[in-house]
Amino acid sequence: MSGVEEELNARSFDFGGMIRRRPGAVAAPRSVEELSDLVRKAARDGTRLAIRGGGHSQGGQCLTAGGLVVDTMHLDGLETLGEDLVRAQGGTPWGKVVDALRGTGRLPCVLVDIGEATVGGTLSAGGLGTASHRHGLQVEQVERLEVVTGTGERVVCSPTLNAALFDAVRGGQGQFGVIAQAWIRLRAAGSRIRRYELIYRDFDRFADDFERVVGDGRFDHLRAETRLHTGKIIMGAGIEHDGDVDDDEVLEELGHDEVASASDTADVGQAGIYPAWGFSRRNRHPWRDWLLPWSTLRTLIAQPWLTPRSVPRAPFSWTGVYPIRTGPNAAPWVMRPQGELITSYSILAVLGDRDWATRLTGQLREIDRTLVDLGAKSYLSGDVAYGRREWEAHYGDKLELGREWKREFDPNSVFESNGSFG
Repeated sequence: MSGVEEELNARSFDFGGMIRRRPGAVAAPRSVEELSDLVRKAARDGTRLAIRGGGHSQGGQCLTAGGLVVDTMHLDGLETLGEDLVRAQGGTPWGKVVDALRGTGRLPCVLVDIGEATVGGTLSAGGLGTASHRHGLQVEQVERLEVVTGTGERVVCSPTLNAALFDAVRGGQGQFGVIAQAWIRLRAAGSRIRRYELIYRDFDRFADDFERVVGDGRFDHLRAETRLHTGKIIMGAGIEHDGDVDDDEVLEELGHDEVASASDTADVGQAGIYPAWGFSRRNRHPWRDWLLPWSTLRTLIAQPWLTPRSVPRAPFSWTGVYPIRTGPNAAPWVMRPQGELITSYSILAVLGDRDWATRLTGQLREIDRTLVDLGAKSYLSGDVAYGRREWEAHYGDKLELGREWKREFDPNSVFESNGSFG
């Protein structure tokens, strides 16, 4: 097989492994200027583009059938700008951002769990993590962006400069422009992190504690995993610190059944990032994520829509929730329920058998309808398979705004659409 064939085949699948679209060509620009030239030429020639960072999408968002895949792997430069800001190119993996900040006592406000995911990729989806109960989504922690629009124009945008483009590309699924550079806010980080896994067998008792710790803010990091097959739910929590930690004081008044683990490390930024070897691209990942009202928490962890046969048992699946604080800098194109506090709900499977993965994909689409009835909005990383009516329901009265943005920023429809515009 030639090198060109290998390049095309490697970019015919995304992380999900469920969808195949073979591109006509692959380009890997080494500068923003080169990226701009590529987009400008595509607009002139009528070539469709798909932008690929870490390729971590599960719904084919970084794929194109016959078009040009623009791989941003070489656009991975970054620079710290004082204590509170880092400028990173769109193809920079979040793990590289963390490594560059090692020893500075600073970290991005929110980190995703996969270090190979890129800055441009997660900002194009929303970006959530274990610190979202304090800081919200990653798109809310961006100072400004440099974007290459569908005409090839390079535009710097922020809440006060070219604000419509700033709103369009944050959570825009790469449909309005390419995030070439992002100015990301940093926060003070502890020199160490103390992490706990607390096991509960009573889900109501867990819900009481989860609401308590979200409210009192005792933890810097927070998520939970439900294990339907064993009747357990695990609270994963962490505290960043610079000195001794009294476990009894930290866990005071919590009603967990046991502490499965308590660990301490100086690698604060990498502590919550899953190792790359845990997610082989030889497997299928039919993942789905949703954002729901906080009031649905107890229903979510009870999971009446799941049976032991509907999802694989751990370690072949992970079902979990992250509390998310919404802030004043919300990106309007990331659809979410109303309220200052919401929650994510995720069903993430790692399967080697394609037939099994395909069956699960169908089950996840059925679950989607149930969750939407509870007030959910899909987090657009997985394969939602929405048609016109579902997209209209998802975006509501903002769908027309998205169409206006498409006409303004990508008038020739250069960028692959997720299907929401028909």
